[in-house]
Amino acid sequence: MDPIVFKRKRKNEVKCADTCSSSAAAPGNVNSDHVERNTDCNLQTSTSFEPHFKKKKVSARRYNEDYLKYGFIKCEKPFENDRPQCVICNNILANESLKPSKLKRHLETQHAELTDKPLEYFQRKKKDVKLSTRFLGCPTAVSEKALLSSYLVAYRVAKEKMAHTAAEKIILPACLDMVRTIFDDKSADKLKTISSDDIISLRMCTIAEHLETMLLTRLQTGIDFAIQLDDSTDLGSGTTLLVYVRYAWQEDFMEDFLCCLNITSHLSGLDIFTELEKCIVGRYKLNWKNCKGITSDGAANITGRHSRVIKKLLEVTDNGAVWNHCFIHREALASREIPQNLLEVLKNAVKVVNFIKGSPLNNQLLETFCSEIGANRTHLLYHTKVRWLSHGKILSRVYELRNEIHLFLTEKKSHLASILEDDIWVTKLAYLTDIFGILNELSLKLQGENSNIFQQVERIQGFQKTLLLWQARLKSSRPSYYMFPRFLQHIEENVISENLLKEIKLEILVHLTSLSQTFNHFFPQEKFETLRENSWVKDPFAFRNPESVIELNLVPEEESELLQLSSSYTLKTDYEALTLSAFWIKVKEDFPLLSRKIVPLLLPFTTTSLCERGFSVLTQLKAKERNGLKGAADMRVALSSCVPDWSELLSRQAHPSP
Repeated sequence: MDPIVFKRKRKNEVKCADTCSSSAAAPGNVNSDHVERNTDCNLQTSTSFEPHFKKKKVSARRYNEDYLKYGFIKCEKPFENDRPQCVICNNILANESLKPSKLKRHLETQHAELTDKPLEYFQRKKKDVKLSTRFLGCPTAVSEKALLSSYLVAYRVAKEKMAHTAAEKIILPACLDMVRTIFDDKSADKLKTISSDDIISLRMCTIAEHLETMLLTRLQTGIDFAIQLDDSTDLGSGTTLLVYVRYAWQEDFMEDFLCCLNITSHLSGLDIFTELEKCIVGRYKLNWKNCKGITSDGAANITGRHSRVIKKLLEVTDNGAVWNHCFIHREALASREIPQNLLEVLKNAVKVVNFIKGSPLNNQLLETFCSEIGANRTHLLYHTKVRWLSHGKILSRVYELRNEIHLFLTEKKSHLASILEDDIWVTKLAYLTDIFGILNELSLKLQGENSNIFQQVERIQGFQKTLLLWQARLKSSRPSYYMFPRFLQHIEENVISENLLKEIKLEILVHLTSLSQTFNHFFPQEKFETLRENSWVKDPFAFRNPESVIELNLVPEEESELLQLSSSYTLKTDYEALTLSAFWIKVKEDFPLLSRKIVPLLLPFTTTSLCERGFSVLTQLKAKERNGLKGAADMRVALSSCVPDWSELLSRQAHPSP
């Protein structure tokens, strides 16, 4: 090679190296991309030198807290400072996108359904993103199986009404022990990232939101629905209003938990209605005109003269809904009427229970004593007026343990022992045990899911007729007591004079007469007149003759549909195999006029038993140790009838790569 050309090349390389080093040493002049480009000059052997030009410095944009209203937070990943992150899809945008117009465009194009959400919604989402970032690790995506496992654990914890710490303190250690024993330590280590207290809370909130969305998606299609509502006071003296909904879905009626509202005790009826309106119409976007039934327990704070919550609800439905007074509540009110002599027996039984249960020592001594002598029962039950089955259970237990209780009270030298020595008192106790046991059975029959008005009325009317039969039995010349087995056994095993037995019989007769009158008051026959006029709903195949159809006061088109329906042997097979509601839902396309008429009859709830179950769950969730728990997400997951779509949850919670 020519030495002159070689020297020129070496000189150019030295100049290039000097330029690169000086550029790298200059603070803040160029970015890292320029440094890398200049470093590559050391490897070039070109004969011409290309001068380096500085790029114009672009200042980084800063995050503003006001951007949260567009659904964006400041990304907290390492090396991602001042980049906006969407709280909905977790996408991280460039720093140049930190402009209100670009952030708003992302919200409107990618999440158009959330444009009207208030700031509080995005604040809740912000907490979820922070928890997810903290515990799941941003740079690395959680495996799909581990993610699904954490959802399943959270779902099971909520369904069993357990504390969130149970997953970390009980479930996870037990799973680790089993996997180590059956497989190996390496397999067990894979489970350690599945559950912790905060992850379970996060998963439970996500499942609750998913279930709520599933329910509202169904209701917002404009289908008819009915609600039941009731309020109660929790351990923290806060008032909680529970609302359940029933609607037609697929092949039958569905009953589901709608909402749980925390209200202050001093709110008026109008305030309670306003809170309910904000939730159902404002938040859930439901139309009151689609509500066909409202059921409550008849308490004064909901239906009273000064409350008028039900009246306001009926007004917003344009009187298209019917109000049902809970059948169980009415049955409990009717059962309270007791003659004074029998009421004294009940009060003395409660005194005996309180004397023993009120002292931990007495309670323990009685249990020990009953265990030593081999009694079938070892402890008593408390009595409370707010529990429907309390009367029957407490009296049954006192009667079963009457001899053991008498011995115990005698040893304690209590004056209450003399009560159990009175044969007349014990005889009346036997009767009260029987009659309240029968009332308990009736109350249990009135409970249950998807019960309809025809079933409930048949049970009540059957009991009313039974009361009349018993009265006739006692009034006969040879009275019979077969309907009260404990009472009958007691008078057969003990010597009771005829005069005393007649006095007791008269007291029983007075009680049965009083029960008949109160049941007729709370369940008047004129209220059921509509059901008699629409008896074809209960059994459409009983009206096959045109003469019988004419008597139903249907319009000609409806009469034609009923005759056509009752003549189908195939549909009769379906009628015998399906529930009444499922049958009418199945034939609604073929017989639309008849199906439209059954909605206000079958859709409304007949009881508030679901609300009572909900309060039991709320009591379990908000124990003394967890009294500060809000419990909305836990309640939703524990009480919802919808089944989560796990694949959808996994796709929503998939973590995008940075």
